[in-house]
Amino acid sequence: MRQSEAKFKHIFLPFIVIGFSTILIYTFLHWLLVIKYGVVALKDKDADFLIPGIAGLVLPQLLLFPKLRQLKAYKATSRNPMMLLLMVGGFTFAVPICIAQNYLGSATGKLTRLDSMSEVHYLPPTKYYTVRQMYPNKNMAHIKVIFSVGGKNNVDFNMDAYTAVPVFDRIYPDTNRIAAMRNRNPKALVIINDTLRNMQALKKLPADSVRMMRYVNPSMVMPRYGDSGKYGALAVVTWRYKFKRQPAVIKIAPAAWFVLKYHKTVSNNLTVAEKKEEFAFFARKCDATFKDEPLTKFTYLARLPDDSDVANYQAAINSRNDVAEGEQTMLSPVYEPFESRNGNRLLWIFASSIIGLMLYWVFLELFRIKNFKNFEMRFLKKEHRPDEQKTALRE
Repeated sequence: MRQSEAKFKHIFLPFIVIGFSTILIYTFLHWLLVIKYGVVALKDKDADFLIPGIAGLVLPQLLLFPKLRQLKAYKATSRNPMMLLLMVGGFTFAVPICIAQNYLGSATGKLTRLDSMSEVHYLPPTKYYTVRQMYPNKNMAHIKVIFSVGGKNNVDFNMDAYTAVPVFDRIYPDTNRIAAMRNRNPKALVIINDTLRNMQALKKLPADSVRMMRYVNPSMVMPRYGDSGKYGALAVVTWRYKFKRQPAVIKIAPAAWFVLKYHKTVSNNLTVAEKKEEFAFFARKCDATFKDEPLTKFTYLARLPDDSDVANYQAAINSRNDVAEGEQTMLSPVYEPFESRNGNRLLWIFASSIIGLMLYWVFLELFRIKNFKNFEMRFLKKEHRPDEQKTALRE
């Protein structure tokens, strides 16, 4: 039995079996206990990356360690080649097992069709949604900008703009209420941005340009407008109006939030002035991109995975202190066909495994089995033991 043949048969093949068994068993348990029955509650990053990553890194190596101890490098080097072999072996199945969990989540995610956005709170939660009736109000978007450094030796300066857009069942503010308020008293004045106007001007206002509106009692109108204000007034404020004194914050309670993220990386070696200039350019580009964002033309909506971005979007929602208390539902608009949600993950599971196995075999060939004759005799004895037993029984 040659060295390569022995390593292939008694180390490489068991490594393949143990590795793919780890992927299959963990994926099945993830689907059964976490996704289907919810017996175990895990954060997405734990179920999809942390736990399977550790299992893929450790388990195949741990079960094969007694055999790996019998290996010895052909040539002594300054670096420990065994550590390289263990690292390559660990990532050989750690990468595909994590991709498999991500694929499992998207492939098994259910698509729920909502008649209105608020139904997301009353129906069983699913991963994906389509909505027939909803109104995202871009004018009420909440933004949180976060700066961070990263890369090797902190060479990158990252700028991330987390944007959350409130989504209502219908136009908000609901300009249909104007007719109802007008019917209360058809002779009421119309005041737009603290200026006396008429109903025709009010009707020409775009729905999403209205920031707030209410009916004002005659007692508050007559001191300024005299007898013409004895029927009260419809007071409307648009988003362009600048208050002389900031009004009381009106709490909103949207049915959900559409979340968007804009990112840019520049060199961390720039001066403070250069970074400010880069940020100003980034802010202008974000504003232009956001204005063109087709928030009503998405293909479907996806719930956010439970990762660090959720906390940043939550910080954006809370940044203006104008949101009613309660749990906020955050959804990401997706513009690609629903059938392509899995991407090439299935292909990458096998591709990453094959690449890892090829590298593992290359590194395995740098080693030889110590005391090869004893090793060969021991395994030959095991292989021929059934035949010997059968011969003994015949005799």
